[in-house]
Amino acid sequence: MRHFPIALAVASALLAGCQAKVASVELTPPKLSFSAIAEGKTVVVTLKDADGNPIEEARPVAWTSADPKVAKVDDKGNVKATGSGATTITAAVEELSATVKVDVVILKQIQLQSIALVLVAGTKSDPISMNLLNERGEPLTPDFEKNPAWKPVWSSGDAAVATVSDGVITAVAAGTTVITARAGDLKAELTLTVNPAPEPEPAPAPEPEPKKAQKQK
Repeated sequence: MRHFPIALAVASALLAGCQAKVASVELTPPKLSFSAIAEGKTVVVTLKDADGNPIEEARPVAWTSADPKVAKVDDKGNVKATGSGATTITAAVEELSATVKVDVVILKQIQLQSIALVLVAGTKSDPISMNLLNERGEPLTPDFEKNPAWKPVWSSGDAAVATVSDGVITAVAAGTTVITARAGDLKAELTLTVNPAPEPEPAPAPEPEPKKAQKQK
């Protein structure tokens, strides 16, 4: 009588009992950054034994997010941004775990310090300040190296009336135009009115020269 099924079951049980013990859990990448809601990235788990060798056998991984309002994670390690903030994603395997830091910064609105400005031809404005706001209307501290598209780009609707550079407006001639600031896909506008420069005051008339006294003959 053959007992192959029983022998295979016993061998499988023995093999399972000989699985390498997980000594460390590594996550790649160690940090995630998002700049849009629903943007997704995947975290990869690497398990290693006590000798530092990768463990090839699949092991159950329990994924959790410390704050699902910032980022969610599924059972495959796929992370999606849900709102601005910072949180951590944890992967637990057996008695061990590892975490990934998550930063979500959503640019939702740009806001200029004023929506209207009046200048006199031939003058310049102070730099126009611009605020970057997230989806909750909270101000952001932008990192232009990380998000170069957020750096404001300024333009004038009519360069004959005014020009603008780095938020400083130069009034050229009387008229009205629109100054636009763009950051990413967003923009904010300011209506500029340039009044003519005042006419210079006329020079005072020269005083008449005193008459010379006539010599008596």
